[in-house]
Amino acid sequence: MFVPNIPALGRQKSRSRMLFFALLLTSAFRTADCEAQVTEPVNRPMQVDTLALLRDSLQEKREDQARLERMLEALNTVDTVYKAHCPTWMILDEDLKQRLFRIFRLRFSGPAHDTDIVVTANPQESQILELQAGQLRMGRRDIRIALGDSLSGEILHGFYPRREINTYLPPPRNPLLFGYAPRFAALSISAFEGTLLFSDGRGIDVKLGHEEIGYHFWSTGSLQIMAVLEQLRVGIIAPFTFGNIKPGLLQPLTIRPRLLSGEKGIVLHYDSPKPSEQLSAHFTIGEIRGVTNPSLLVGDGSIYSVHTVAQVTYARQDFLSHDKHMFTFKGGVGYHQIAHGVITPDGLVGTTEKEDFVSPILSADYVHQGERLYGMGIQYYSSIIFAKCWFELVKDFIFVDVKYYAPIVRNAKPWEQSYFFMVSPRLQVVY
Repeated sequence: MFVPNIPALGRQKSRSRMLFFALLLTSAFRTADCEAQVTEPVNRPMQVDTLALLRDSLQEKREDQARLERMLEALNTVDTVYKAHCPTWMILDEDLKQRLFRIFRLRFSGPAHDTDIVVTANPQESQILELQAGQLRMGRRDIRIALGDSLSGEILHGFYPRREINTYLPPPRNPLLFGYAPRFAALSISAFEGTLLFSDGRGIDVKLGHEEIGYHFWSTGSLQIMAVLEQLRVGIIAPFTFGNIKPGLLQPLTIRPRLLSGEKGIVLHYDSPKPSEQLSAHFTIGEIRGVTNPSLLVGDGSIYSVHTVAQVTYARQDFLSHDKHMFTFKGGVGYHQIAHGVITPDGLVGTTEKEDFVSPILSADYVHQGERLYGMGIQYYSSIIFAKCWFELVKDFIFVDVKYYAPIVRNAKPWEQSYFFMVSPRLQVVY
């Protein structure tokens, strides 16, 4: 019978267990070393780069949010420069005021009672730009959210007691076409006039004829080229050959030939810088000395030309009905002189006679400043009616000008047509 050696077996099992635990510890240390070797050089830079990217992305999103908030705020407010030109009124109907007070109380925490409610609309009165109750204001975005279409329509077009508030300040008058100094530059070109104006009030102005005495376009055979220095315009008068034609048969709408010869001279014009009224002084002087170009002269024997023009006028502007209707009334006194000359044997033009004219100046102009611009005007000077009208064909770009003059009460002078009529497109760009 076999009897095992118990102590020997115990010692063998003990050695086996010790060997197992030693191998287990060795494996654990090796695994920890490998993880440390792999994790330390790889995970730390990845963690640092990820946090930096997250911070940069968060900062970019915050900047985007700030830009969007500024854009929304700009949409919700009205620029004070343009607000002065918008129709504004105060609501006097008590029921309508209480309905709006409830909307203000729901949207704002401040008090909105026992105060006035002021409405600001766009120039066409088709949209509410701002509602104000005391210190509380709602802009276009708030109004679109808080007010329904029916309530907005009632505020804009309803028949209820209201009081108009005239916040409009008339812009400084400008002797040029645009009526105000542009933000950057403005350009206007037609058959009657060409103007280039900059934001500092300086520019160039070119005019055909002498509209100040009723002779427009090529009827005088001369043009005025002026430098614009804010309220002062100074320049020269130069002759041209256009209009020296002799058609066989004059039709009613034919552009009639001129009967005056262009002169060479200087021009001065000044306007006082007042906002709604203007005192103006205008002076030109010129003459024909010699025959440098025969096509500049009109007539075989007698040569007529505008020698001198001097005028002093006072004009005033008034606005009616939300500033949509602008009227300009002008009055003053003027003097002009027509020179009569003949060609001498030595090739010069000798003046044989000068005829003087003194007359009051009366004119009225109207401008409609609605969705489509148009205007008209009439001037009386020295028994000559000078009428003009214009209208906008393409918004803010193409206009059409119509001008006409005719002597009244008396017959036409030898240098005047019985009437003179001209139509011209006008291109106008304002930046």
